[in-house]
Order: sequence, then C-alpha cells, then structure tokens
Amino acid sequence: MPKGIKFTVTNDRGVRRSLEGPVTREDLLKFIDTIEFMDAPFEPSVRPPDQDTFFGKVQILLETSFAGGNFSSSDVARELEERYGTPVKLSTVSTYLQRLAEKQYIRREKFGNSWVYRRVYLKPGQIAEK
Repeated sequence: MPKGIKFTVTNDRGVRRSLEGPVTREDLLKFIDTIEFMDAPFEPSVRPPDQDTFFGKVQILLETSFAGGNFSSSDVARELEERYGTPVKLSTVSTYLQRLAEKQYIRREKFGNSWVYRRVYLKPGQIAEK
C-alpha cells in the first residue's frame, strides 16, 4: 500500500487548506493553484496579477475583457482559450469564479439554471453588499 503525504497551508488571514493521502500529480497541481489563490491580492495596486498562473490569467481577463457587464463561466472559458491558446475545463473556470465570488471580487447571481457574474469594484476595506 502506498504511503500518503500531508500538506497543510494557512495564509495570513487564517484560511487553511490541506492535502493528504496518496496524491497524484493532478492533485498536487490543483493544491498549488489553491495556494496561489489563497494569497492572491484583490487590489490591483498591491501587486499585479501573475500571467504565469491560471488564477492570474483569470484575474487579468476579468479586469480587461469583463470589466463591465454580466458574464458567464462559458464566456470566461471561451475567452481564456482564445487569448492563451490552450483548452480550459469549464468546471475549472466555474470553481475559480465561485471562489472569486466568495472573496467578493465578483458578484454571482443565479439566472435560470446557470450563474451570472459581474465585477465588483470596492475601496480598500469596503465589503460588498450581499
């Protein structure tokens, strides 16, 4: 039986994520994306998005192509594929958008049987309305 490993990471805001057990390469890559997401700033003036990470690409895309108006996860996936030339799973994009909504970087609303998103612009320290 293969031995497992355990990683636990806590950021400066107290958010904790763990990965344990037998781990595949894909599991580890997803965990690394999660760590990048945990520490990603939401104020562009603090640190510009890193174009080398998936999160950075999504953030840049939201700030440029989807700065105003509503959009769907399909819109973001399609634009990511066109801009960066690599296929993107819709479920991956949906997960990142859900996390960004939880962090109040974007607003997420149910429309029929799908979600519609919109960028939220906040001043430092301001909390978005629910």
